[in-house]
Amino acid sequence: MKLYSYVFLLGILFVLGSCGFGTADSGSKKNNQPTWKWEQTDKSLTLLNGENRILWRLNFDSEQDKPYFHPLRTPKGYNLTLERPKDHPWHRGLWFSWKDINGVNYWEEDPDKGVAEGRSIVKSVSIDKYKNFSAKITLHIAYEEKGIALIEEERVVEIGSPQNTEDYTIKFHQRFEILEDIRLYLEKPAKHGGVEWGGYAGLSFRASDSLVGHQFTTSSGWVNNDDITGYGEKERWMDMTAKVMGSEDYVGLTIFDSPDNPRFPSPYYVWFAKGEHAFFTPSILFDGPMDLNKGESLLLNYLVLVHDGKRSNEQLRQFENF
Repeated sequence: MKLYSYVFLLGILFVLGSCGFGTADSGSKKNNQPTWKWEQTDKSLTLLNGENRILWRLNFDSEQDKPYFHPLRTPKGYNLTLERPKDHPWHRGLWFSWKDINGVNYWEEDPDKGVAEGRSIVKSVSIDKYKNFSAKITLHIAYEEKGIALIEEERVVEIGSPQNTEDYTIKFHQRFEILEDIRLYLEKPAKHGGVEWGGYAGLSFRASDSLVGHQFTTSSGWVNNDDITGYGEKERWMDMTAKVMGSEDYVGLTIFDSPDNPRFPSPYYVWFAKGEHAFFTPSILFDGPMDLNKGESLLLNYLVLVHDGKRSNEQLRQFENF
């Protein structure tokens, strides 16, 4: 009788194990939670949710320069990013790019060549994937003009786990080693709107055209729903929340500037027109160029919050000291 009970118990444990119980880190469904899995190539790392639906993809094709996130979706599966729109084909979802280094354009690509005059070349990529479906990606990037490297960057991107949550974070840790005397520059920007262009460089976000009813909110309490080119006030963070077209759901993305960054807090630049485009960036060069000498280092840190639903200022302030 005891032997029968022991065999019966082993049978039950085997069935439970086969069904995936007790393997929360494996990515299997439990309590209606999504199934997660990785997809990795020599050009990208992707986290898939459910039946091959992309939650996020970090693209790092060495032939295209400038690594970027697209698609970038919320935990509920709503896409936030727009890749290479016709109005600005150099906009790449969520990405980092300098605008002008020593008078050379690193921002706008030549439509025939597919790359900018100044190259931001991905030299190597190292990937660590974890059981809770967070990840750490280390990229080495060389900023070159005519084959001569002016800057070498080590960029560590840490992406938080999306499990059992309505948001997740992406942290950018960037170290720029200056190989030659340089000036980081951008055009004179508009402030509080206007007709002047410029003000954009650094970590930038171009919102999906599937979003409507955009609202921009900042750490100082500024709230804006109207068309604007500019802004220029110093903020610890800026959030863009919008409604998903054809639904009643809201989604958003927040960029936090680090207190450790030079010129903290940076002015934020917004380019927004209803029904046309939504873009914003913490603009470290908004108030003027930055001169760096050979042998110096520049350190930058940012946090991005990807969220479903709306977030109050109090909720967002909890991420300030990341």
